[in-house]
Amino acid sequence: HIPRPPNAFMVFRSWLWNKDNLRNVERDNRNVSRIAGRLWNDLSEEQRAPFRKMAGEAKVRHAQLYPEYKYTPT
Repeated sequence: HIPRPPNAFMVFRSWLWNKDNLRNVERDNRNVSRIAGRLWNDLSEEQRAPFRKMAGEAKVRHAQLYPEYKYTPT
């Protein structure tokens, strides 16, 4: 199974998990996603831009690693 490349929100969520060390505060991934979602919605487009750029770079790397990949939901 080839995983999908992360979108900007998923990059942000990963960054938040590592930066704020939410691992020690919250262990339930559902709650972590809720927290990240609220914070993401409060960000301006300028604040979201770096995460969009990182997601774009991840998409390019993913395309290089898996050139035949095509998203097909089940």
